[in-house]
Amino acid sequence: MTLLLTNDDVREVLTMPACLAVLEEAFVDLAEGRAVNRPRSHSYTQRGPDTFYLFKSMDGSAPSRGVHALRLSSDMTHEPLEGDQRVRRKLPVAPGGRWLGLVLLFSLETTELLAIIQDGYLQRMRVGATSGLAAKYLARPGARTVGMLGTGWQAGAQLLALKEVIDLGAVHVFSPRPEAREAFASEWSRSLEIPVWAVDHPRTAIEGVDVVVLATNALEPVLEADWLVEGQHVNSVQGHEVGWDTIRRADLIVVRSKEVPTFHAAGKHPPREMADRKELPPDLASRTVELGDVIRGVSGRQDARELTLFGGGGMGGSAGLGIQFAAVGAAVFAEAERQGLGQRLPSDAFLEDMKP
Repeated sequence: MTLLLTNDDVREVLTMPACLAVLEEAFVDLAEGRAVNRPRSHSYTQRGPDTFYLFKSMDGSAPSRGVHALRLSSDMTHEPLEGDQRVRRKLPVAPGGRWLGLVLLFSLETTELLAIIQDGYLQRMRVGATSGLAAKYLARPGARTVGMLGTGWQAGAQLLALKEVIDLGAVHVFSPRPEAREAFASEWSRSLEIPVWAVDHPRTAIEGVDVVVLATNALEPVLEADWLVEGQHVNSVQGHEVGWDTIRRADLIVVRSKEVPTFHAAGKHPPREMADRKELPPDLASRTVELGDVIRGVSGRQDARELTLFGGGGMGGSAGLGIQFAAVGAAVFAEAERQGLGQRLPSDAFLEDMKP
């Protein structure tokens, strides 16, 4: 049987501690040559001014869990100018005002399709947990305070992960929309049972905190390097929100993988997400290491005064990795099976008697 799992099913079985544990294992497996990863690929077709159809895919193998995963999404993206900031939005243009993203989980033994998993909640937890792992190994000892820029879908999961890896004491959060930051602060103060304060300037959010979190959809930098102080650790969800001055300020730059994604588009006006990606020059590349090597102690913070930076896609390395979806997808599949969740489909529907 092939298990079909919705976001609600995933929410039932996937906890942040479990997500952190399986991703930590996956990054070490990749660093030590046991896992296989294909960098993600983006294919854009222009559909209007600053609007693109985007097909994105990545895949990876987690032999320790007996699976290979393919993550794919079929999106309509829009890059409007909002105020003085260019941002990227995914438009819900599928029937019913929805989106389409899936994780396909395959058996390494029988090759069959084990599961089809909606990727929205899994993706959010994966991103949060990956940033959490970076903070676990890169934040200075005794880190307790967090300054966050961004209050969208990814921001809450960042805090869920940080609560698990540091003794989280307080959070300052900024969004350019006052109503969004106030609502976020109220929700997460209750949820985490710690003070979460909304502030009215991005610099105020990050002044003097131990961990800086950037979780925005901005296609331009959202902070100035001179706002940062020595000893801080910076987590960035996607590299466009980080400027060159911040990257150059960092003593250590950490990426998921040094392998870079591929981008494909026709015409003279590719999306900014593609055109504005950073390629680190040799002096910065020499300061760049992979997260798996940090976790296993090969690289990492050397001094409490160092400024460390963990960056997402667009900052010279890879963003999401196929092995992350393999590891988390396998954990979700196993627990959903144990609990009897999901819709069971006949595996024969996906098998053929002609050699492909």
